[in-house]
Amino acid sequence: MSVQSKFTRRQALKLMGVGTFSAYLAACAAPAAPSDTADSEMPAGEKKKISISHIGGGSMEASEKSHRMKLLRSSFPDIEFENRWVSYAAYLDKIPVQIASGDLADLQFCNAFNDIPLMMENEVIIETGPLLEQFGQNILAVTPEGAWASTVYDGRQVAVTHNIYDLNIWTSQYRGDWLESLGMGIPETIDEYGEVLRAFSNSDPDGNGQDDTYGRLLYNSVRFDDDFFHAFGVAVGHHLNGFWRQRDGRLELDWVQPGMKDALSWMSSVWADGGFHPDSISIPLGQKDNAFRAGIAGNVYTAWGAIDFAQEKIRTVAPEATVVAGPAPEGPGGRGYTGEGWPWCFVIPITAEHPEDCVKVIDWFFTPDIASQIICEGVLGVTNKGLNENGWCVEYTPAEKKAMGDEWSQKQNEVQDISVFWGLWLTIGTLGGVQPFPTFPPDMKKHFEDMLAAKYSEEALAAQVISQEYLRLTEKPRPVQADKEFWPGLQTRFGEFISQAVAGTIDIDQGWSEWLDFFEKNGGPLLTEQVNEI
Repeated sequence: MSVQSKFTRRQALKLMGVGTFSAYLAACAAPAAPSDTADSEMPAGEKKKISISHIGGGSMEASEKSHRMKLLRSSFPDIEFENRWVSYAAYLDKIPVQIASGDLADLQFCNAFNDIPLMMENEVIIETGPLLEQFGQNILAVTPEGAWASTVYDGRQVAVTHNIYDLNIWTSQYRGDWLESLGMGIPETIDEYGEVLRAFSNSDPDGNGQDDTYGRLLYNSVRFDDDFFHAFGVAVGHHLNGFWRQRDGRLELDWVQPGMKDALSWMSSVWADGGFHPDSISIPLGQKDNAFRAGIAGNVYTAWGAIDFAQEKIRTVAPEATVVAGPAPEGPGGRGYTGEGWPWCFVIPITAEHPEDCVKVIDWFFTPDIASQIICEGVLGVTNKGLNENGWCVEYTPAEKKAMGDEWSQKQNEVQDISVFWGLWLTIGTLGGVQPFPTFPPDMKKHFEDMLAAKYSEEALAAQVISQEYLRLTEKPRPVQADKEFWPGLQTRFGEFISQAVAGTIDIDQGWSEWLDFFEKNGGPLLTEQVNEI
């Protein structure tokens, strides 16, 4: 069956998002014959061509200027790399269209939970397990075992690499000075949370006499705001990835639980009272922190490590601003912050001419010599110190950034376009979380551990403790057969419904009933049955 015939037009236009590893490899089908996977010999003087689709940098030009891209091109002179940069805001719409047309890059960035089910249903990507065993030893050495589970289909591994940086990092953060000016404390309950958001929007927390503040800017179609949902015993799951938990001895999807309707009703009431920024549903992906950092919104749900940067940015417009983290709000269903796990990965399409080289390229990034140059936050030699005598990158400490004053702001402005995912998005991320790599030699490892210990303020480290205290993870361990056929459609329909419900553009009772009916008639029961058979 053709790719186009399996992928519906509605999905293409509206899709909204998006044991040990050795055991997984042992379960894989036999490796393909050498004629199917081995790279063909290239004529003398002709370069191999490999395309990379990624979201690094604020533009194609910025991506090309990054140290990562320059290092890649100079280190593989026999390969001609096609840089298929995609903006973070655009990738949600672009990837489904690429899948429908079969126009995937040789190294294709994607979301394991959102995009790969559609890729598998349309049969457009290859198995990578045998290739990783042969050419991906550095990748395997640094990737947590659990990361691979989300990309095993029919006993075969289909990802080249997963993000290895920690995404179990979320907290709710507030303008501490706004709370103080209003005589309010950090909210503990979901009702208190609602009152804080309403007050931030309606009670002039910055004292300027203008109606120019908001409680919070939601994160594009309500697909990330799980601090609210956990208070009702449910979660959306970041990027609409889904969230499963045990109920009466059975795994069930949170999206069809009564608490989901209750959570949406609560959010709709806050929306009606002006507690959320009106652009919340339509804002481009990746910009939800902007209103907070610009001093317009008083609350944000974001990474604990972002506190220092946020406070620094806000103080350019409000010099006395303070940023504080708070606990997950408690409600009738409990409380929590959703951890993401390892959703981001690269895959190789069936159209790739040089799959072995694709794996070799990614594996090269994970070698200690290369990773030690690119693991630091910032742009080499501008917003970090560059490389030391050993060739390892060095970051500025918070005290050093503060001492630079306006010079530090100028440095940031100089490279702000490159700084978005550092010009070439990789699954390595930046210093933090589970890094430094276990493959680093002892002296290199100590260098980065010392840097990590000096990287964050006391406020940020306190936020880290809060983040881990309220961490909640989905209990669905891996994909099932029904995911390939039914998950994209269920995800699309649910995303439409929750956006309309929060903004009040649909009667919530009617919308809820229609959503449950859609779930029942479009694979929901089969999906649930298969998840419980794992």
